[in-house]
Amino acid sequence: MKFIHAADLHLDSPFLGLQYLPNTLLAQVRKSTFTAATKVFDKAIAEHVDFVLLAGDLFDRAEQSVAAQAYLFEQFNRLNDAKIPALISFGNHDYLADQHQTVAYPANVTVFGPEVGTQTLTLTSGETVAISGFSYPQRWVPDDQAVQFPTHAATDWHIGMLHGAVSTGSGDHYAPFTVDELLAKHYDYWALGHIHHRQSLNDQPPILYAGNTQGRAITETGTKGAYLVTSQNGHLVPEFFETSAINWETVTLSGGESLQTVSQQLVDWLTAHPADRTTLTAFTVQLAQPLTGEDAAQLQSGDWLALWQRTQQRTMRASQRYVIAVNTATQAAKMVAPQLDQHYWEQGASGVFTPENLQQLFGKLNQDQTLAAWFAQPETATEVEAAARRQLAELMGEEENHGA
Repeated sequence: MKFIHAADLHLDSPFLGLQYLPNTLLAQVRKSTFTAATKVFDKAIAEHVDFVLLAGDLFDRAEQSVAAQAYLFEQFNRLNDAKIPALISFGNHDYLADQHQTVAYPANVTVFGPEVGTQTLTLTSGETVAISGFSYPQRWVPDDQAVQFPTHAATDWHIGMLHGAVSTGSGDHYAPFTVDELLAKHYDYWALGHIHHRQSLNDQPPILYAGNTQGRAITETGTKGAYLVTSQNGHLVPEFFETSAINWETVTLSGGESLQTVSQQLVDWLTAHPADRTTLTAFTVQLAQPLTGEDAAQLQSGDWLALWQRTQQRTMRASQRYVIAVNTATQAAKMVAPQLDQHYWEQGASGVFTPENLQQLFGKLNQDQTLAAWFAQPETATEVEAAARRQLAELMGEEENHGA
């Protein structure tokens, strides 16, 4: 058996805040969700998969454009011509209440309804596979839907499709579940959607977020794509493949005393780090001292970046990187507590900045797919700790000044 698990295509994403991009590049960015989705369908046909699973948020908005709807019909027809079934569920962005399709999908497409249902397929190999899933009836689904999924059917394989987030215990809006609940169903694979960062919640059986097929903002950095899943020795083995048409990346540089030196740093870095595809890049420059008032005002207004972008078009084209943001931060001084031994200060810090504490602090924000993807990035914990240390240092400095 072989199938594709994809989710969160987000066709019709508006890509706001990029009005300063060159027109040709802006057109490429706005088309990128379609370009990325096409790679999913191309892969399905090239690999002769048995079926395709699309686990929610095919569209970015409840009201889909004619172009987005027509595009998806065309891709489903391509699968139909190749005799490949497609099973889809709608999520919190394209929930059923706002699906007003006046043209029926091709016969190879199964759309799961608001209640958990199961579709059984008999493959050309003779194997049978049950696929269970549901679509969001409205934007929020606060109830645990995992309890509605049946246990493993009397089929060779059973797969669950679930667009949702791990339960936080209260205030959950997106089909909350626990990993233990999913494991209790004894399925062979769980195809998850909603979180825009691919991640594994369990190895065997695989419980996987495919992530979105195309990053849509600077908070959605990293490689984007979907999974090609094959049966091997009685297990389902996922293999990630990339679909991004453009990438997003954040970069931190050190040094620089003025906007002039920052400008040269950016040019040098872009020249030394060309990308393999169009990459929208946001920079944070750690400065030893804050910018002067005039430089700070130019950076804050956006005028400096607009001028830099226009004068460095050749550099950006050569590196395939387009600079979309430049921020500065003053390098954090070493934390020194005036009335505490430094050893005990660092010892206390190591007990505070733990993954568990950060996860608890993040709490219900994990329900937002964009924030969850940002939080899952390895560099986020380091950035949060650095920001906290800077703020503490500033507060301690204020207290010392007041004491004087």
